[in-house]
Amino acid sequence: MTKSPSGALSPYYYKGGYFHGIHYGSYFDDMDSLRDMMAQEETFILRSLERRRIMIDLYDTNLTKPMLSEFVLHIERLSSRIAKLAIAGDKQHRNAVKKALLKNKAINAGQLYICADMEEGKTWLVSDNF
Repeated sequence: MTKSPSGALSPYYYKGGYFHGIHYGSYFDDMDSLRDMMAQEETFILRSLERRRIMIDLYDTNLTKPMLSEFVLHIERLSSRIAKLAIAGDKQHRNAVKKALLKNKAINAGQLYICADMEEGKTWLVSDNF
């Protein structure tokens, strides 16, 4: 089995499909460690020419405004490798992340799904709907 740098199985098979999971959750206020993990995941994903369905867990990570900007740039750099992107987290951060990603055109709205429930996000990723 292969794991992503953040420790998620990659590819992760779910309901007849698969996706790449990224754990950016539980960093709380440790933006330096989150930044390091984002760099590792970026390198891992960009090594492949494959377009991926990606699930990002942001639960229990308190994105600062500067870190939110870095996250947006991170997604923008990965955009050529993203077929679909689901992001799960708490309500406050979900709204800020969605607004920042769409405002900066880091990803197309049809490729993005923001949710509270990881299972909901996983189901959307493996569906054929955009």
